[in-house]
Amino acid sequence: MSDLQIWRTPPLRRPLLIAAFTGWNDAGEAASAAVRFMHRRWRAETIANIEAENFYDFTQARPKVRLEHGERVIDWPSNVISAKRLDNLDRDVILLAGTEPHLAWHAYVDAIFEICKTFEVSGILTLGALLAEVSHSRPVRLNGSATEGDLARALAVDPQTRSTYQGPTGIVGVISQMARAADIPSASLWANMPFYVQRTPNPKGTLAILERLNRAFDFDLTLHDLEVFAARFEAQVASDIEGNPEVAAYARRVAEDSDEDEEAEDGIDIKMEPVDELPDAEEMVDELERFLREQRGDGGTST
Repeated sequence: MSDLQIWRTPPLRRPLLIAAFTGWNDAGEAASAAVRFMHRRWRAETIANIEAENFYDFTQARPKVRLEHGERVIDWPSNVISAKRLDNLDRDVILLAGTEPHLAWHAYVDAIFEICKTFEVSGILTLGALLAEVSHSRPVRLNGSATEGDLARALAVDPQTRSTYQGPTGIVGVISQMARAADIPSASLWANMPFYVQRTPNPKGTLAILERLNRAFDFDLTLHDLEVFAARFEAQVASDIEGNPEVAAYARRVAEDSDEDEEAEDGIDIKMEPVDELPDAEEMVDELERFLREQRGDGGTST
C-alpha cells in the first residue's frame, strides 16, 4: 500500500498548499490549530491522507482512544489533506493538517510533493509557531519569509533567496528547502509564543496567523468566535501569572522590553522577518531561572 492515499481529485485552480504540523514546529499548537480552523470553517473536502504506520514511533506519538456512538475508536497520528474551492478568488486552497514524522522523512516529503504534482500546486505556505521571549499581553509578533514575488507581496515580506542558518531543523524547514529544489514558490509564516506561558492550545497565536492570512489572500474567514476564545485565554493567562509574583515580575520585564522594541520600530506592531533559527527553549528557561534567582536574592545559586 502506498504511503499516500488520494481519494478524490476535484478540479482545482492553481491551488496554494497551506501546511502545518504538530510537534517541534508548533508552540502552543498555534499553527496546526490555524489549519484545522480553516478546514472546519470552510467545511473543506478531505481528498487524501498520508498513512501513519511508516512515519511514527507510537511510543512518542501515541494513538488515542475515544468513544463514538458508544464504540471505542482509535485515532492514529493524522495527516489529513483537504481542498476548498474559493469561487471569489482566482485560485483554490489545499490544506495539510499534519503531524511531524519521527521516521522516513524522505518518503514523507515525497508524499507531500506527489500531492503538489497531482494537483499542480502553484505555491506552498508552511505555518509554524516558536517559543520566544515575547509578552503574553502584547500583540502576537509574526515572522515570515518567501522565495518569490507573489507570495512575498501578499504576506508583506521581503523575498529571501538564501538562508545562512546552520543547525537542527524541523519538517517545515525540509519542505521549504525541497520546494526551492523543485522550483515551487514557497513562503513560511511563524507566530512567536511567550515561552513562560504553560497553557495550550494558544488561540491568540492562531488568531494572529489567520488574521494575516485573511489580509494576505482575501480569505474572508469569520474569526469572531476565535477572537472571543483568545480574549478569554489572555485573561486566564494573566490570572495565572499574577498568582505567581516572581513570574509576574519577569512578564512585566518582557512587556517593557517589547514596548521598547515597538518604539524603535516606529509603531510597527507585526515584525515580518526571515526565520533562520529557532530560539533554544533551554536557554530561555535558563534566563527565566536566572531572573527568578536574582529576584530572590540568592546570588545566582540554584536551590
